[in-house]
Order: sequence, then structure tokens, then C-alpha cells
Amino acid sequence: MQEMLKNNKIVDKIKYNFELIDEGLITNEYNLIWNNKLITGGFRVWRKAVTLAIWKNEILNSERLEDLFMYNYRNEFDWIASLEFISNRVKFSQRQCGDRDTIERSYRIKNLLKELPTYNTLFKRNTNKIDTDKCIRCGKIFTEDWEHIWICEDNDISIDEIIRESPYNFEKVLDNSNQTEELDILRNYNCEFINIIESPSNILLGKSRKWELLRGIYNNKFNDLSKEKKVKDLIKKLWMFTYDEIKKRIWIPRCEEIKRLEEREQIKKIDLRRRRAANDDIVEDEIDKDILPGKMKKQKTKENLVKKEKNTNINRQISLVTLDKLKGLITEGVHACGSLNILRAVDRCSGLQ
Repeated sequence: MQEMLKNNKIVDKIKYNFELIDEGLITNEYNLIWNNKLITGGFRVWRKAVTLAIWKNEILNSERLEDLFMYNYRNEFDWIASLEFISNRVKFSQRQCGDRDTIERSYRIKNLLKELPTYNTLFKRNTNKIDTDKCIRCGKIFTEDWEHIWICEDNDISIDEIIRESPYNFEKVLDNSNQTEELDILRNYNCEFINIIESPSNILLGKSRKWELLRGIYNNKFNDLSKEKKVKDLIKKLWMFTYDEIKKRIWIPRCEEIKRLEEREQIKKIDLRRRRAANDDIVEDEIDKDILPGKMKKQKTKENLVKKEKNTNINRQISLVTLDKLKGLITEGVHACGSLNILRAVDRCSGLQ
């Protein structure tokens, strides 16, 4: 070993192999900055929390849901149960998908937004072969909007009758599956269940809570009936059973009757996937009477355009302000690992628990 060290070439080689270069150890540090705020670690969790905040801001500022959020500070709704039901997570997990799940989820979302394919909705979309927004089931007297579906005179049964019959029908389901204990529990809460649904809504003013049920919104009053988890789950199952009964006994027969009437008028499904021709898209109320025939056009006044643009700008400004506040709680001086906890606090403030 000593002889090897005396050899200068070997010593130089050893020095070269073990020499540490400080410049080679220096690395550049990259930091994630959002709106001039430093995000320290947990980037994936932080980005997920921001995305959730963005989507919840869209829900809070949606014009189709403003009636549900107008008095949302009263903490009237169980949003966790409601959104879980609307997204159909009560029957399918997040990793499951299929035709049945897609159809049910699509119906519940459109029902929540009051965007079911009624004649009023199809007429506004300029759907081909749809030349009126009136209900063709009851003789084209009333406009077939979302509310008219459930109260149309052509319905074989009313919503109130379905609500009163649902506890009894659900009892038969439990009896057939030999769930004796659940059956005894349910009989103690049937009257309270019906009373809650038929009582006036504190959010949808002038209407009863059955209209909340139709939208798929679960009221917190049902959770107050009992503190036992088993009882709460059973009442929730009865609520979902009632929701499905209304769909099965009103909405589906309505669709079948509409299909029969459209086939009689030789309107096919493929026709409804196209828009009306431009020359057919003229409504009598929108025609300027002073314009000569052949030069008719839609009357769009500057006042209506200015009013619409003003309302759009106001809604956009409100949406931007609320979005900045939601993201601000997550990004301003908060470690990314705590982002989801902050978002839950935002949920409690906004009512979307």
C-alpha cells in the first residue's frame, strides 16, 4: 500500500476519483406560486382542493339553482346526502359506471336543474318538429314546463297520492325481504315522514317540501327525527324510494304517452335531434307588425340587449368575487396539506357541507 502511495500517478488518480466539486452539488429549487402566494408541498392535494372550490363556485352561482341558495344560510338542506344521491353514489361507487348509472344520474341532474326535455325546453332549443311549447297531453292549453309535468291533468296519479302511498309500498318491500326489524322501526316514523314532506318549505317559498323532494334535495328535518344511524339510514331509503316512485309513476308514463302522440304525428326520434329550419323559427309575438310581408324579422330591441348584457356582467362579477374568496382561503398562507380542511370550512360557510 505504501509503495502504491509513493507512485505519484496513482495518487493523482485517487485524488481525481474522490474529488468533490461544489458546483456539481448545487441544484435549482423550484417553487409553486399561485397568485403571488407560495405553495409549500402537497401540490396534488392543493390542486384538487382548488378544483373543488372552482366547481362549487359554479354551483353556488348557477342561475338554475339560485332558488335553492337564496335562503341557504338557514341550513335547511343536507347537501352531503343530496349531492351523493344526485350523483348516484348511493347505488354505484365512483369506480363503477354503466348504462343504468348514466341514465339515472342524467335524470337526477336534469331534474335538479329543472332541465328535463319538456316541450318548453325543446321549443327554446329550436328542436325540429317542435312548433309549440304547449303540453300535447292535456290539449295544448298549458305550457309544458318542468312544474307542469308533475301537476298535469293527464297524470294517472298525483304527487300527494304517491307520497302517501310510498310508506305502505316500502313496508311491503321490507316485508317481502324479511326485514322485520326495519319494518317495525319504519312504522314509528311514517306519519312524521309524510308531515315533513307536506309542510311548507323554508327555501322554496310558497311551496311545500315535496318540491324539494322532486329536485332530489334532502331536508335536514329528516335527520332530526332520530339520532340513531340505523333509523336515519332507513328514513333516507324511504325518501329515495318515494323519489323513484314519483319518477316511475309520473315521469316514465309521461314519456311513453308523449312518444305515442309523436308517433301519431309521424315525429321520429331522429327528427328531434335536429334544429328547426331558419325560416320556421319565427314566433308571432316576435314579429314586427310594421314590416311588410317577406321582410319579417325578429324584433330585438337595444333595451333588451343592454339589460341582458348588464345582468350577465353582474353575475360574472359576483362569480369572480366568490371564486377568489374560495381560492384565497386555500392559497393564502395555508400549507397544501391543510387545503382540504380549509375547503370543508368553506363548505360549512356556503351551506354545501
